[in-house]
Order: sequence, then C-alpha cells, then structure tokens
Amino acid sequence: MKVECKVLDSGLTVITDQMEVKSTSIGVWIDAGSAKEELNECGIAHMLEHMAFKGTTNRNAEEIAREIEDVGGDINAYTSKEVTAYYLKVLHENSDLGIDILSDIIKNSTLPEDEIERERGVIISEIGQSFDSPDDRVFENFTETVFQNQSLGRPILGTKETVNNFQRSDLESFFSSHYGLKNMVVVASGNIEPDWFIDVVEDKFSDIKHEVKSGNVEAKWKAGFIGEDRDLEQTQLVFGIEGLNNIDLDRYSLRALAIILGGGMSSRLFQELREKRGLCYSIFSFTQMQSSSGVFGFYAGTSPKDANQLLEASLCEWNKLKGSITKEEVSRAKAQMRSGFIMGQESTGSRAEYLAKTMLNFRKLVSTDQVLKEIENISINSIEAVIERIFLSTQPVLSIIGPDASSYKNFNIKSSLS
Repeated sequence: MKVECKVLDSGLTVITDQMEVKSTSIGVWIDAGSAKEELNECGIAHMLEHMAFKGTTNRNAEEIAREIEDVGGDINAYTSKEVTAYYLKVLHENSDLGIDILSDIIKNSTLPEDEIERERGVIISEIGQSFDSPDDRVFENFTETVFQNQSLGRPILGTKETVNNFQRSDLESFFSSHYGLKNMVVVASGNIEPDWFIDVVEDKFSDIKHEVKSGNVEAKWKAGFIGEDRDLEQTQLVFGIEGLNNIDLDRYSLRALAIILGGGMSSRLFQELREKRGLCYSIFSFTQMQSSSGVFGFYAGTSPKDANQLLEASLCEWNKLKGSITKEEVSRAKAQMRSGFIMGQESTGSRAEYLAKTMLNFRKLVSTDQVLKEIENISINSIEAVIERIFLSTQPVLSIIGPDASSYKNFNIKSSLS
C-alpha cells in the first residue's frame, strides 16, 4: 500500500492510496457541513448535496445514475455537521468515468427549478420520517439543547420552514461561498495510478474559482433538560456531558472509556442494565467529536415504567467509573479499537474517507502505524486521567422522549453524579 498526498497550486488537496485490488473508491470531501449555515440557511448544505445529482450541464439526473450503474458502480453522498462528501466506487478500468462524474456534479450542477421543487418535498418527507423515529429524535433534541441557538445544534436536514423557503439563488450562494478548492480533498483509494489521477483531477477541477468564507465554528456547551411527551411503547433517553474535540490528544482514551462503559455486550451498562436487571433491550455509550467540541454519553430505550430505574442505575454505573478501570477492560477496549480500525483499512471506501477526514482535521496525513501506536499507548492511567478531566466540569444534559417525559425535568441529575 502506498499513500501520496499533493497540494496543487490551486490549493486543492489530492490523495492517492494504492492497493492491490480490482476496484477504486473515489471521493470529494468538502469542509462545509451544516455547522457553516446561518440560521435562515438551516438544511441548505443537505439540500445542495441532494441537488448535485439532479442534473448538470452535461448530464441529466437519469444519465448520472445510469452511467455509473451501466458499469456496475455505485455513487452516493452525505452531509454531516462539518463535512459534505460525494463518493463512488467503480472497477479500476472505469476510474476515469468516476472522476468525470464527480467533478461534473460538483462544479456543473444546474439546480433546475422543477427539481428543486421536487426535492423540497422529498426532504420535507425525510424531516417527517426523522420526527416519527423517536430514537433519532431524542438525539436531535439532545444536540439542540447542548448547542442551543448555535449552528451545531440545528438539524442537518433543516426544518420544514427553512426548506420551504430555499430558492435557487440561496443554493447558488452557499455553493459559491463554501465549495472552494482550498477546502476540498479529493481521494482515490484502490487500483489507481497516482500521477494519472493527479493530472486528471487538476484538469477537471481547475476551473472552480470560488473564494471560500473563512472562520471556524466555535461551540458553547450548555447544560439542560428536554423532555418530549409522546404516546410511545418505549421511552428513549440520551444523557451526556461535554467530551473532547476531534484532534484532542486524549481522544483515544475517551473512545476506550466509551467501550468500557457501554461499547458492546461485555460492557458495564449492557451487563448491568440488560443482562442482570433486564431493564432494556438497547443501551450503549458513545462519543461524538467535532472540531470545536464533543460529547460523551449514553443512550437507552426502555419501558416507560422502568425509565426512572434505568436512568438511576445507569448513572450509578457512570459514577463507578472513576478509580475502577481494570486491566482486563483496557485490554478488551484496545482490542476492539485495533480490530475495528484494521478491518476498516481493508475497505477502499473506508480508507478514502479516513484519509480525507484526517487531512481536513489535522492538515496532514496520520499513518495507520501511528494510529495503532496511539491505541497501544492507552492505559488505565490515561483513561483515569480523561475521566478526571471531563467529569470535573460536568454540565449534564438529559433528553427524553416518551410518556410523561417532561416529568423528568425535576430529576436531579447533578445530585446523581459523584
């Protein structure tokens, strides 16, 4: 495997990752997600991602899909809080077609008015579907509470009001303000010839001349509670505190802590809450890391009659973490992190995404050996240190959806935390 990175004169970063396989994954990652939106733009990054597939100056929507599928490839995209990505996978001999289509949809989208109206309805349906999924909604409410009145706290999909108000000029404005070569990373992972790929990318993308808006998103964490009363069979809850950003030196130890607390069937939460007490079907802990903040917390779904007991028991396990991490738990967490990373490195698509996000986050490549070394360096002391660090200034947030969820407003979270 051979990884090369080159920054073109235009500012565009191109990464090639040669592997001995028959296929190639190619993608463009743009440092512009929903966190870059103004209040009235909530959801516009996601809508622009959808519209990229609706026709260009060279292809209509059907031709974009058909040309890729005619050669057995697949194409997709996503929008997150901080990144918009367009990516595809094709056999090696179709790599030129792949990069031609990706460059076409990114720089030549025509944003036809009839497609805007059609996609507006699709996205509003998607918003409705998210609302009807309480296990999604409880996380949306949590994030909105944590980052109240901030772009990081607003939904990636947008709201019905904002999506209904978007005009073609709004999409064009966001595109020209955020889709610039200096905040793009183009990656090819798989059977690829580096010099050829770099030359093709330089040719295909060179006429993008947008000046990107500068400035980082600063997140301000706010403690709080949100309860949404709904007639459901299950009560859904998310509890969390502020974690770490995505370049913090302690991030590997925090991920190990999440595994120990609730990262699998052998974790503390799963064993105590599900296996021993039978209080839930699903429970897990998680970390979310962005450029300016992060979350460490847990999620559970349970019967409404057991919700109070589950919350108290979960916080009890939370409080037991400090001073109790064992050698066996650390070894198990490291094994899971190591195997997950290595298995991901066997996929061209996962490798391409890893390389792109590493470049966007660190402005440099981080080798697989370095990642494995960081995982190996995790210890009881490093995990205890991160517990001391993030638990010290606890500003807890609790989000609940279910029958009488609002009654948990009186639940004294801080008194339940040691």
